[in-house]
Amino acid sequence: MKKLKIFALALILLAGAAQMSEAALSHEQARRVWNRVAVPTGLTELPFSIQNEEVPNAWVTNGESVTVTTGLLNLLDTEAELYAVFAHEAGHVKLNHHQSGANRAAGLSLASAILGNILGDGLAGVAVNIGANLVNSGWSREQEIAADDYSVELAYSQGEDPVGMYSAIKKLSSVSKTQPSGFNSHPPDDRRMLHIRNKILALDPNAKFPD
Repeated sequence: MKKLKIFALALILLAGAAQMSEAALSHEQARRVWNRVAVPTGLTELPFSIQNEEVPNAWVTNGESVTVTTGLLNLLDTEAELYAVFAHEAGHVKLNHHQSGANRAAGLSLASAILGNILGDGLAGVAVNIGANLVNSGWSREQEIAADDYSVELAYSQGEDPVGMYSAIKKLSSVSKTQPSGFNSHPPDDRRMLHIRNKILALDPNAKFPD
């Protein structure tokens, strides 16, 4: 009887491990999903890589390459969610966010330096730098919302599930929640999810959400 119990426990553990492995998206799936985004956006020549890192993340480097972490592949459950994240990153590239962000940052840095010289290096100069950081963060949040919209629109136009964007942000929020702050480069999760939800419903009034 004891041996049978041990065997049964082993089966339960194996079943649990199998479910965990099924929940994680594979490297092959990631490359396949990225291709579904890259083809219609004309980004097939953009280098794509998977980084072995626990923190769930994906990013575009200077608008010239796309990276996703194994942590994100383990967090997300569906290809629709991963498609949404990749489409978001493609949106940053297609909307030329890197160049426009660099131009704005350069102009803001110059203005900050000029005002700092006029006002001095004391509290006034510190205030100028804080103001510059707030403005720059505000621009970054605008870019994130624009990339979210791009992702939803691309998914809808390509016959993918646009709710994947909402679901992906919901899962990322469960790991690390972005709170309201003028210094955050990303909008607060609750406000962001509401915007995404409304964007999806505008395209598909019958969309079903995971909450």
